[in-house]
Amino acid sequence: MTKIFRLVACTVLGLALGMAGSPSEAAVVAPSGVTRSVVSVQDVVPTRLLIQRLLEDRVLALTNVERRKHGCPTLRANTYLRKSARGHTVTMAAHDLMSHQLPGEPYFSRRITRAGYRGWSSVAENVARGFSGPSSVVRAWMNSPSHRRNILNCRYRDLGVGVALDGGQLWWTQNFGRR
Repeated sequence: MTKIFRLVACTVLGLALGMAGSPSEAAVVAPSGVTRSVVSVQDVVPTRLLIQRLLEDRVLALTNVERRKHGCPTLRANTYLRKSARGHTVTMAAHDLMSHQLPGEPYFSRRITRAGYRGWSSVAENVARGFSGPSSVVRAWMNSPSHRRNILNCRYRDLGVGVALDGGQLWWTQNFGRR
């Protein structure tokens, strides 16, 4: 990742989490040798998906740290599980309700199958809201017996993580699976 890319990503993340002074632009503190500039939010909106991916990938990495500490194999990122997790996360945020099943929505095992993760023998889901970042949400899940059980279930091989920002609050979903 280049310095400029990290710079833009941190700026956009700061905007997303409400850390910039102005809602429409943010001053960029550039590394030495790079001109200081102002980045318009409209110029970096496509970067929103990149920031989402960075947060989701960090949750996967931290989850794998916990699994390795307990002798479990690392989980692989899975596109279908990510699709399911992202969809559910957005639905929770839209309804302002944290749950494994929202009104009119199928149970997580059916959502996972519909997202394309087929032929599975076992699946599980962790959800959360309001945690400030990947470290805090993974720490909270590890401090909850049922969520910890999912993370440390050595049978799982695949993981999809979804994160959404709504109303200044982050929403999180982990979908675990084994085929």
